[in-house]
Amino acid sequence: MSSSIPAPALREPAAPASVRFTGLWLFSPRMDVSLLLLPALLTLFCVWLAKLTGEGPLGFSRAIGQWTSQYVLLNGTHVILTFLLLGTRRELLHTTPTQPRLLVGGAAVVFALTASLLWYAGEHAPRLDLMLAATIHILAVHHTLSQVKGIWALHGLRARTAGAPPLSEAERRMQRNFVPVALLLMMARSLAVPLSAAKGSAPMVNIGQAEGGSLPYATTWVLLAAWIVFVGVLVNSMRGAGGSSGPRRLYVLGHASVVAVYLVWPTWGAILSAGIHGLEYFFLTGRMMEPTAKESDARLRGAGVWAAMMLVMLPIILVGVANSPFIPLVDRSTNGAATEFLLRQQPLWSLGVIVTNAIVLAHYFSDAFMFRFRIPRVREVTLGRLGLG
Repeated sequence: MSSSIPAPALREPAAPASVRFTGLWLFSPRMDVSLLLLPALLTLFCVWLAKLTGEGPLGFSRAIGQWTSQYVLLNGTHVILTFLLLGTRRELLHTTPTQPRLLVGGAAVVFALTASLLWYAGEHAPRLDLMLAATIHILAVHHTLSQVKGIWALHGLRARTAGAPPLSEAERRMQRNFVPVALLLMMARSLAVPLSAAKGSAPMVNIGQAEGGSLPYATTWVLLAAWIVFVGVLVNSMRGAGGSSGPRRLYVLGHASVVAVYLVWPTWGAILSAGIHGLEYFFLTGRMMEPTAKESDARLRGAGVWAAMMLVMLPIILVGVANSPFIPLVDRSTNGAATEFLLRQQPLWSLGVIVTNAIVLAHYFSDAFMFRFRIPRVREVTLGRLGLG
Protein backbone atom coordinates (compact mmCIF):
# COMPACT_ATOMS: atom_id res chain seq x y z
CA MET A 1 0.00 0.00 0.00
CA SER A 2 1.69 3.18 -1.13
CA SER A 3 -0.56 5.97 -2.36
CA SER A 4 -2.31 8.77 -0.54
CA ILE A 5 -6.03 9.29 -1.08
CA PRO A 6 -6.74 12.07 -3.62
CA ALA A 7 -8.65 15.08 -2.38
CA PRO A 8 -11.84 14.28 -4.40
CA ALA A 9 -12.24 11.05 -2.44
CA LEU A 10 -12.42 13.04 0.78
CA ARG A 11 -15.06 15.60 -0.21
CA GLU A 12 -18.16 14.75 1.75
CA PRO A 13 -20.96 16.70 3.43
CA ALA A 14 -20.07 19.16 6.17
CA ALA A 15 -18.89 17.54 9.37
CA PRO A 16 -20.60 17.91 12.74
CA ALA A 17 -18.96 20.09 15.37
CA SER A 18 -17.63 17.14 17.37
CA VAL A 19 -16.68 13.59 16.51
CA ARG A 20 -16.57 10.62 18.84
CA PHE A 21 -12.97 9.57 19.47
CA THR A 22 -13.80 5.87 19.30
CA GLY A 23 -15.24 6.26 15.81
CA LEU A 24 -11.89 7.25 14.30
CA TRP A 25 -9.82 4.11 14.80
CA LEU A 26 -8.87 2.26 11.64
CA PHE A 27 -9.47 -1.18 13.22
CA SER A 28 -10.28 -0.72 16.91
CA PRO A 29 -8.54 0.96 19.87
CA ARG A 30 -7.06 -2.35 21.04
CA MET A 31 -5.95 -3.45 17.56
CA ASP A 32 -4.50 -0.10 16.48
CA VAL A 33 -2.44 0.19 19.68
CA SER A 34 -1.37 -3.48 19.59
CA LEU A 35 0.03 -3.17 16.06
CA LEU A 36 2.52 -0.64 17.46
CA LEU A 37 2.96 -2.09 20.93
CA LEU A 38 3.76 -5.77 20.19
CA PRO A 39 6.76 -5.04 17.91
CA ALA A 40 7.93 -2.40 20.41
CA LEU A 41 7.88 -5.00 23.21
CA LEU A 42 9.81 -7.45 21.04
CA THR A 43 12.45 -4.81 20.31
CA LEU A 44 12.76 -3.83 23.96
CA PHE A 45 13.17 -7.48 24.95
CA CYS A 46 15.97 -7.94 22.41
CA VAL A 47 17.72 -4.76 23.59
CA TRP A 48 17.47 -5.99 27.19
CA LEU A 49 18.85 -9.39 26.21
CA ALA A 50 21.76 -7.79 24.35
CA LYS A 51 22.61 -5.68 27.41
CA LEU A 52 22.32 -8.72 29.66
CA THR A 53 24.71 -10.80 27.57
CA GLY A 54 27.04 -7.92 26.72
CA GLU A 55 26.96 -8.69 23.01
CA GLY A 56 27.19 -6.16 20.19
CA PRO A 57 24.38 -4.92 17.93
CA LEU A 58 24.92 -7.79 15.47
CA GLY A 59 24.79 -10.61 18.02
CA PHE A 60 22.35 -13.38 18.84
CA SER A 61 19.78 -11.01 20.41
CA ARG A 62 19.46 -9.15 17.15
CA ALA A 63 19.12 -12.47 15.28
CA ILE A 64 16.26 -13.45 17.60
CA GLY A 65 14.49 -10.14 17.03
CA GLN A 66 15.00 -10.23 13.28
CA TRP A 67 13.74 -13.80 12.98
CA THR A 68 10.73 -13.14 15.22
CA SER A 69 9.71 -10.03 13.28
CA GLN A 70 10.01 -11.99 10.03
CA TYR A 71 8.19 -15.20 10.96
CA VAL A 72 6.11 -14.51 14.07
CA LEU A 73 5.11 -10.89 13.40
CA LEU A 74 4.75 -11.87 9.73
CA ASN A 75 7.03 -9.37 7.99
CA GLY A 76 8.67 -12.09 5.93
CA THR A 77 5.57 -14.25 5.41
CA HIS A 78 2.88 -11.70 4.52
CA VAL A 79 4.37 -11.16 1.05
CA ILE A 80 2.50 -14.15 -0.42
CA LEU A 81 -0.82 -12.69 0.77
CA THR A 82 -0.81 -10.19 -2.10
CA PHE A 83 -1.28 -13.03 -4.55
CA LEU A 84 -3.84 -14.83 -2.38
CA LEU A 85 -5.85 -11.61 -2.32
CA LEU A 86 -5.65 -11.20 -6.10
CA GLY A 87 -6.63 -14.83 -6.61
CA THR A 88 -9.66 -14.79 -4.31
CA ARG A 89 -10.97 -11.26 -4.91
CA ARG A 90 -10.61 -11.08 -8.65
CA GLU A 91 -12.07 -7.60 -9.11
CA LEU A 92 -8.78 -6.26 -7.73
CA LEU A 93 -7.11 -7.91 -10.72
CA HIS A 94 -9.36 -6.20 -13.24
CA THR A 95 -9.71 -2.61 -12.00
CA THR A 96 -8.10 -1.31 -15.22
CA PRO A 97 -7.59 -2.92 -18.65
CA THR A 98 -3.84 -3.26 -18.07
CA GLN A 99 -4.04 -4.39 -14.45
CA PRO A 100 -3.83 -8.17 -15.09
CA ARG A 101 -0.70 -7.79 -17.24
CA LEU A 102 0.93 -5.52 -14.67
CA LEU A 103 0.06 -7.52 -11.58
CA VAL A 104 0.54 -11.04 -12.94
CA GLY A 105 2.92 -10.66 -15.87
CA GLY A 106 5.06 -7.97 -14.27
CA ALA A 107 5.28 -9.81 -10.94
CA ALA A 108 6.25 -13.05 -12.75
CA VAL A 109 9.09 -11.27 -14.57
CA VAL A 110 10.32 -9.67 -11.34
CA PHE A 111 10.18 -13.04 -9.56
CA ALA A 112 12.14 -14.87 -12.27
CA LEU A 113 14.76 -12.14 -12.64
CA THR A 114 15.26 -11.78 -8.88
CA ALA A 115 15.54 -15.52 -8.26
CA SER A 116 18.06 -15.89 -11.10
CA LEU A 117 20.21 -12.99 -9.93
CA LEU A 118 20.19 -14.10 -6.29
CA TRP A 119 21.17 -17.66 -7.22
CA TYR A 120 23.96 -16.54 -9.53
CA ALA A 121 25.30 -13.98 -7.08
CA GLY A 122 25.25 -16.44 -4.20
CA GLU A 123 27.12 -19.06 -6.20
CA HIS A 124 29.54 -17.01 -8.31
CA ALA A 125 29.64 -13.30 -7.42
CA PRO A 126 29.94 -12.41 -3.70
CA ARG A 127 30.21 -8.66 -4.35
CA LEU A 128 27.08 -8.76 -6.49
CA ASP A 129 25.39 -10.67 -3.66
CA LEU A 130 26.19 -7.79 -1.30
CA MET A 131 24.83 -5.24 -3.75
CA LEU A 132 21.63 -7.21 -4.26
CA ALA A 133 21.13 -7.47 -0.49
CA ALA A 134 21.60 -3.71 -0.17
CA THR A 135 19.16 -3.09 -3.03
CA ILE A 136 16.54 -5.33 -1.41
CA HIS A 137 17.06 -3.45 1.85
CA ILE A 138 16.44 -0.10 0.14
CA LEU A 139 13.31 -1.40 -1.59
CA ALA A 140 12.07 -2.93 1.67
CA VAL A 141 12.40 0.35 3.56
CA HIS A 142 10.71 2.26 0.71
CA HIS A 143 7.86 -0.28 0.66
CA THR A 144 7.44 -0.07 4.44
CA LEU A 145 7.39 3.74 4.45
CA SER A 146 4.94 3.76 1.54
CA GLN A 147 2.58 1.56 3.54
CA VAL A 148 2.79 4.07 6.40
CA LYS A 149 1.84 6.83 3.97
CA GLY A 150 -1.05 4.76 2.61
CA ILE A 151 -2.46 3.89 6.05
CA TRP A 152 -2.03 7.51 7.10
CA ALA A 153 -4.28 8.39 4.17
CA LEU A 154 -6.78 5.69 5.21
CA HIS A 155 -6.87 7.23 8.69
CA GLY A 156 -7.78 10.53 7.04
CA LEU A 157 -10.55 8.89 5.06
CA ARG A 158 -11.77 6.99 8.14
CA ALA A 159 -12.05 10.31 9.94
CA ARG A 160 -14.00 11.78 7.03
CA THR A 161 -16.52 8.91 7.06
CA ALA A 162 -16.96 9.55 10.80
CA GLY A 163 -17.73 13.22 10.10
CA ALA A 164 -14.35 14.87 10.73
CA PRO A 165 -12.95 17.60 8.46
CA PRO A 166 -10.53 16.60 5.65
CA LEU A 167 -6.77 16.74 6.04
CA SER A 168 -5.34 20.22 5.85
CA GLU A 169 -3.27 21.08 2.80
CA ALA A 170 -0.23 21.43 5.06
CA GLU A 171 -0.68 17.88 6.38
CA ARG A 172 -1.20 16.52 2.88
CA ARG A 173 2.04 18.20 1.82
CA MET A 174 3.92 16.58 4.72
CA GLN A 175 2.28 13.27 3.83
CA ARG A 176 3.69 13.51 0.30
CA ASN A 177 7.17 14.32 1.63
CA PHE A 178 7.21 11.65 4.35
CA VAL A 179 8.55 8.78 2.23
CA PRO A 180 11.38 10.58 0.38
CA VAL A 181 12.66 12.42 3.48
CA ALA A 182 12.56 9.38 5.77
CA LEU A 183 14.06 7.10 3.10
CA LEU A 184 16.97 9.46 2.41
CA LEU A 185 17.86 9.80 6.09
CA MET A 186 17.44 6.09 6.88
CA MET A 187 19.54 4.93 3.93
CA ALA A 188 22.30 7.37 4.78
CA ARG A 189 22.33 5.90 8.28
CA SER A 190 22.32 2.21 7.33
CA LEU A 191 24.55 2.37 4.23
CA ALA A 192 27.13 5.04 5.06
CA VAL A 193 27.36 5.61 8.84
CA PRO A 194 29.01 3.11 11.22
CA LEU A 195 26.80 1.38 13.76
CA SER A 196 28.81 2.81 16.66
CA ALA A 197 31.65 5.18 17.41
CA ALA A 198 34.01 2.26 18.06
CA LYS A 199 37.02 2.07 15.76
CA GLY A 200 36.43 -0.27 12.84
CA SER A 201 32.65 -0.29 13.28
CA ALA A 202 30.92 -0.72 9.91
CA PRO A 203 27.47 0.35 8.69
CA MET A 204 24.54 -2.00 9.28
CA VAL A 205 24.25 -2.90 5.58
CA ASN A 206 27.46 -4.31 4.14
CA ILE A 207 28.10 -3.15 0.58
CA GLY A 208 31.74 -4.17 0.57
CA GLN A 209 33.28 -1.68 3.00
CA ALA A 210 36.64 -2.85 4.29
CA GLU A 211 36.01 -1.13 7.61
CA GLY A 212 34.22 1.94 8.90
CA GLY A 213 31.75 3.90 6.80
CA SER A 214 31.72 6.65 4.21
CA LEU A 215 30.50 9.14 6.82
CA PRO A 216 31.64 9.61 10.45
CA TYR A 217 29.50 8.28 13.29
CA ALA A 218 28.69 11.85 14.39
CA THR A 219 26.56 12.12 11.23
CA THR A 220 23.97 10.13 13.20
CA TRP A 221 23.07 13.20 15.23
CA VAL A 222 22.85 15.40 12.13
CA LEU A 223 20.41 12.94 10.55
CA LEU A 224 18.38 12.75 13.76
CA ALA A 225 18.27 16.55 14.06
CA ALA A 226 17.01 16.84 10.48
CA TRP A 227 14.28 14.29 11.21
CA ILE A 228 13.24 16.10 14.41
CA VAL A 229 12.84 19.32 12.42
CA PHE A 230 10.72 17.48 9.84
CA VAL A 231 8.53 15.92 12.55
CA GLY A 232 8.15 19.33 14.23
CA VAL A 233 6.78 20.77 10.99
CA LEU A 234 4.58 17.68 10.63
CA VAL A 235 3.11 18.09 14.11
CA ASN A 236 2.39 21.73 13.36
CA SER A 237 0.65 20.77 10.09
CA MET A 238 -1.66 18.41 11.97
CA ARG A 239 -2.87 21.34 14.05
CA GLY A 240 -3.98 23.27 10.99
CA ALA A 241 -7.34 23.53 9.29
CA GLY A 242 -9.19 20.27 9.70
CA GLY A 243 -7.34 19.31 12.85
CA SER A 244 -6.23 15.77 13.53
CA SER A 245 -7.91 12.81 15.18
CA GLY A 246 -6.26 11.16 18.14
CA PRO A 247 -5.88 7.76 16.40
CA ARG A 248 -4.35 9.35 13.30
CA ARG A 249 -1.95 11.40 15.41
CA LEU A 250 -0.99 8.27 17.37
CA TYR A 251 -0.33 6.39 14.14
CA VAL A 252 1.73 9.08 12.42
CA LEU A 253 3.79 10.07 15.46
CA GLY A 254 4.26 6.40 16.35
CA HIS A 255 5.86 5.76 12.97
CA ALA A 256 7.82 9.00 13.17
CA SER A 257 9.28 7.59 16.39
CA VAL A 258 10.14 4.34 14.59
CA VAL A 259 12.20 6.32 12.07
CA ALA A 260 13.96 8.14 14.93
CA VAL A 261 14.84 4.81 16.57
CA TYR A 262 16.21 3.57 13.25
CA LEU A 263 18.40 6.65 12.84
CA VAL A 264 20.02 6.17 16.26
CA TRP A 265 19.98 2.34 16.51
CA PRO A 266 19.37 0.99 12.98
CA THR A 267 19.58 -2.69 13.94
CA TRP A 268 16.82 -2.31 16.53
CA GLY A 269 14.85 0.14 14.40
CA ALA A 270 14.78 -2.37 11.55
CA ILE A 271 13.27 -5.02 13.84
CA LEU A 272 10.66 -2.58 15.16
CA SER A 273 9.69 -1.34 11.70
CA ALA A 274 9.52 -4.84 10.21
CA GLY A 275 7.25 -6.18 12.96
CA ILE A 276 4.77 -3.32 12.63
CA HIS A 277 4.74 -3.59 8.85
CA GLY A 278 4.04 -7.33 8.83
CA LEU A 279 1.16 -7.13 11.30
CA GLU A 280 -0.41 -4.14 9.53
CA TYR A 281 -0.34 -5.87 6.15
CA PHE A 282 -1.70 -9.11 7.56
CA PHE A 283 -4.77 -7.52 9.14
CA LEU A 284 -5.41 -5.17 6.22
CA THR A 285 -5.35 -8.16 3.88
CA GLY A 286 -7.73 -10.02 6.17
CA ARG A 287 -10.16 -7.13 6.02
CA MET A 288 -9.94 -6.91 2.23
CA MET A 289 -10.55 -10.64 1.83
CA GLU A 290 -13.76 -10.55 3.86
CA PRO A 291 -16.83 -10.51 1.56
CA THR A 292 -18.53 -7.18 1.01
CA ALA A 293 -22.29 -6.64 1.37
CA LYS A 294 -22.69 -7.51 -2.34
CA GLU A 295 -20.90 -10.84 -1.88
CA SER A 296 -23.34 -12.53 0.47
CA ASP A 297 -22.77 -15.88 -1.25
CA ALA A 298 -18.97 -15.81 -0.89
CA ARG A 299 -17.65 -19.06 0.57
CA LEU A 300 -14.46 -17.57 1.98
CA ARG A 301 -15.40 -15.58 5.07
CA GLY A 302 -14.73 -15.27 8.80
CA ALA A 303 -12.43 -17.99 10.16
CA GLY A 304 -11.97 -19.32 6.64
CA VAL A 305 -10.20 -16.11 5.61
CA TRP A 306 -7.67 -16.38 8.43
CA ALA A 307 -7.18 -20.11 7.83
CA ALA A 308 -6.50 -19.50 4.13
CA MET A 309 -3.99 -16.79 4.96
CA MET A 310 -2.09 -19.01 7.39
CA LEU A 311 -2.17 -21.95 4.98
CA VAL A 312 -0.71 -20.00 2.06
CA MET A 313 2.03 -18.60 4.33
CA LEU A 314 2.96 -22.05 5.66
CA PRO A 315 5.74 -22.85 3.12
CA ILE A 316 7.53 -19.59 3.97
CA ILE A 317 7.03 -20.28 7.69
CA LEU A 318 8.69 -23.68 7.20
CA VAL A 319 11.66 -22.02 5.50
CA GLY A 320 11.88 -19.70 8.49
CA VAL A 321 11.76 -22.57 10.96
CA ALA A 322 14.56 -24.38 9.12
CA ASN A 323 16.72 -21.24 9.19
CA SER A 324 15.86 -20.32 12.76
CA PRO A 325 18.69 -18.96 14.96
CA PHE A 326 17.50 -21.42 17.60
CA ILE A 327 18.43 -24.49 15.54
CA PRO A 328 22.14 -24.46 16.54
CA LEU A 329 21.10 -24.41 20.19
CA VAL A 330 19.25 -27.72 19.93
CA ASP A 331 21.04 -30.61 21.62
CA ARG A 332 21.31 -33.12 18.80
CA SER A 333 21.74 -35.97 21.24
CA THR A 334 18.18 -35.57 22.44
CA ASN A 335 16.27 -33.90 19.58
CA GLY A 336 15.51 -37.11 17.70
CA ALA A 337 15.40 -37.91 14.00
CA ALA A 338 13.03 -35.12 13.02
CA THR A 339 15.45 -32.28 13.70
CA GLU A 340 18.36 -34.24 12.22
CA PHE A 341 16.38 -34.68 9.00
CA LEU A 342 15.51 -30.97 9.01
CA LEU A 343 19.15 -29.98 9.33
CA ARG A 344 20.25 -32.29 6.51
CA GLN A 345 17.96 -30.46 4.05
CA GLN A 346 19.92 -27.22 4.28
CA PRO A 347 20.51 -26.82 0.51
CA LEU A 348 16.75 -26.99 0.03
CA TRP A 349 16.14 -24.38 2.74
CA SER A 350 18.74 -22.06 1.19
CA LEU A 351 16.87 -22.32 -2.09
CA GLY A 352 13.71 -21.54 -0.14
CA VAL A 353 15.30 -18.29 1.07
CA ILE A 354 16.06 -17.30 -2.56
CA VAL A 355 12.49 -18.10 -3.63
CA THR A 356 11.11 -16.17 -0.65
CA ASN A 357 13.20 -13.10 -1.50
CA ALA A 358 12.02 -13.32 -5.11
CA ILE A 359 8.40 -13.40 -3.88
CA VAL A 360 9.20 -10.37 -1.70
CA LEU A 361 10.25 -8.28 -4.71
CA ALA A 362 7.32 -9.52 -6.80
CA HIS A 363 5.06 -8.45 -3.91
CA TYR A 364 6.64 -4.97 -3.90
CA PHE A 365 5.96 -4.68 -7.63
CA SER A 366 2.33 -5.84 -7.44
CA ASP A 367 1.55 -3.66 -4.44
CA ALA A 368 2.84 -0.57 -6.23
CA PHE A 369 0.19 -1.06 -8.93
CA MET A 370 -2.64 -2.62 -6.91
CA PHE A 371 -2.97 0.42 -4.64
CA ARG A 372 -2.85 3.25 -7.20
CA PHE A 373 -5.55 5.27 -5.46
CA ARG A 374 -5.21 8.15 -7.92
CA ILE A 375 -7.11 5.99 -10.45
CA PRO A 376 -10.86 6.28 -9.73
CA ARG A 377 -11.72 2.63 -10.43
CA VAL A 378 -8.82 1.34 -8.30
CA ARG A 379 -9.90 3.67 -5.51
CA GLU A 380 -13.52 2.56 -5.77
CA VAL A 381 -12.80 -1.17 -5.66
CA THR A 382 -10.00 -1.11 -3.10
CA LEU A 383 -11.65 1.25 -0.64
CA GLY A 384 -14.88 -0.73 -1.02
CA ARG A 385 -13.08 -3.87 0.09
CA LEU A 386 -11.64 -1.99 3.05
CA GLY A 387 -15.11 -0.82 4.06
CA LEU A 388 -14.19 2.81 3.40
CA GLY A 389 -15.84 3.31 0.03
